[in-house]
Parts: sequence; structure tokens; C-alpha cells
Amino acid sequence: MGITGLSYLFRKIYSAVTYFFPKIKKTIIIFLSLGILTAAVVPAYFSLVVWFIVMMHFIVFLIISDAAVIIVKKFCKGKNIRFPDWIQFAYRSGAAALAMTALLFVYARYNMYHVIRTEYDVTLEKQLSQPFTVVMIADLHYGLSLDADQLRTVADSIQNESPDAVIFCGDMVDENSTPEGLKEAFSILGTIESRFGNYYVYGNHDRSKYTERAKITDLQLTDAIEGNGIAILNDQIVTLNDDVVLVGRADLLASGGSRKSIDELLGETDRSKAVIVADHEPADYDSLEKAGCDLVLSGHTHGGQIFPLGFFNDLIDFSELNYGYKKQGNLHAVVTSGVAGWGFDIRTEHHSEYVVIHMTGKQSG
Repeated sequence: MGITGLSYLFRKIYSAVTYFFPKIKKTIIIFLSLGILTAAVVPAYFSLVVWFIVMMHFIVFLIISDAAVIIVKKFCKGKNIRFPDWIQFAYRSGAAALAMTALLFVYARYNMYHVIRTEYDVTLEKQLSQPFTVVMIADLHYGLSLDADQLRTVADSIQNESPDAVIFCGDMVDENSTPEGLKEAFSILGTIESRFGNYYVYGNHDRSKYTERAKITDLQLTDAIEGNGIAILNDQIVTLNDDVVLVGRADLLASGGSRKSIDELLGETDRSKAVIVADHEPADYDSLEKAGCDLVLSGHTHGGQIFPLGFFNDLIDFSELNYGYKKQGNLHAVVTSGVAGWGFDIRTEHHSEYVVIHMTGKQSG
């Protein structure tokens, strides 16, 4: 939070205490303000990440309140205007900033659990004998937010899309998921039926690379996925029909960058076919475009999940694409914000979703 942030927060607390107790001694106000400040910020420094996020947003809303007051005073300069008592109370006590913070995190909680359907229509520069519908779902991190009933609802919605293929784009479980949760999640996801099969690519979390005490072994993960009719593609390629091939890439982070190149994976593949690439992390767009790939599907970013992470991602180009759709040459790229999130079950940036892509070819002649 930093010295500047703590100093600013102390001044705001001091102002609020003075507002409520204008007649007590300054020394008492100082000690009382320090006590409130300590109670407010100490939990944020002891791994209570959500509380830290709440406090940071509260400070931002305090700053917004200050800015609003400054602007109003500037425009009302020289006029005999007195703010109503309720406005003075809302500002001086911090109640306005507190209310805005509370409302934001009620929304953030709803936003995490409310899974929406996002749809894209993509027209390739190659010919297809018929339209092809792909459903992508990623970043479930099972055990964080959605329970079994909620996941069944999502699975039923995906089934209703009548997909030609379903792609699970990594991190459906993570280092916090249990063996029981693993079995439960994939037994539900395995009920989804598609015309040309369901496929899984690994993310950076699902094989528990970030803990020395993994709850799930690689064998348990493989058994849960493949035992429910989902094929794992780990730097592998599969032909879906006469028009479409699917490339499943090893995760860039989990592989330490040692994965095969897209040209190695495609090999002698007929590039006149539509090439779909499933890659957990949005990466290598230049190579994919040059190799003649048509559609790349990714997750990983969570759309930022907590504002302003996604904004900074876009600002510094940390990922090729933080969220949504873009076209680079003849390559179409879609990045999902994920069906859940990681670390904490709140979303202040983007939504939880599964993605439906309707792929059509260019008209002959």
C-alpha cells in the first residue's frame, strides 16, 4: 500500500473521527485514528489478499470523492452554496466511499458466479464445406467458485449449442483443487457431447506447478480427463473432419518455453484446411499467422479479473491479447476471460463466460 497511501488514509480517518467527535482532544483523535488505521490495514499484510484488494478500492473511491468535492467547489467559487448535511456526512465520514466499495464488491461477487454466453462469428479466408461451431471453456479452477450444480448448468448450456467440437483450454483445476473435486468436475464436463469430440490442452495451473504439496497427481488428472471421454492434446494435432484440423499446444509457461514450434506441429499438414490452434496462453500470433493458421483460442488472462490488471495488460502488451477478439492478417484470435477465476471469487473486470465460435468459410467463386 505504501507510505503515501497510508498517510492519505490516516488523514481521511482523522477527518472522519474529527467530524464525529469534534470536542475531544487532538491527541485522543490521533491515537484513535491510528488504531482504526491499524485495524484496517494490518489484515492486508497477512496474506488476506481479498481484504487488500478491498482496501485499495476503498482508497480509490476516497480519492474520487475528494476529486468530486474539489471540482464542485471550483465551479461554485464565489457563490454562497452550502452542501446539505447528508452530503457533508457522506463525504466527511467516508460513508460515500464505503458504500461505493461495498456495491462494487457485491457486483464483483455476482460477476464471478454469473456465467454468460459470448458468441463470435468468424469468416475464414479458406473454404469450408459447412459451418463449424466450436465451444471454448477455460480457467474453471474448480473449487474456487462454481459448485457441481452450477457447473452442470454451464455444461447443459454448452450442450444446447450443438457444438461440432468442445475445447477445454486449460486450468480447469489448479493446485487448490482436491482429487474429489477433480473427479466431480470432469464427470460433469464429460457429459457434454459434440460431433467431432472434446479436447483438452494444459494450462499453467492444472498440473500443480506452483506448489510442492500437490493434491492432484498428473496420473489422476490424466485419468479424470481421458476417463470422461476428453482427449488431451499436448503439442499434438488431430484431424476433426475433411475441412478442419486442431492443434493443441503445450502451455508456454509450464513447458518453460521448450515446446514445439507451430511449424514442427503442423509438419506436412494440408494448409488448405482450416487450422484451429488451442493454446492456454495467448502467444506466438506472428508465427501462427505466418504458418497459415486460421483461429487461435486461449484463456489464461482472466480478462484481468481485478481492475486495473486488464487495463495494464493492454497498456504494456504483456499478452498478445488480454480479452476478446482480434484479427491479425488471416488469423482470428479469441481470448476468453474464463468461466471462473483464480485466487479469490470476485471479478471487478470482465465477466465469467463460455465462448461459442461460429466458423464459416469464404464463398467459392
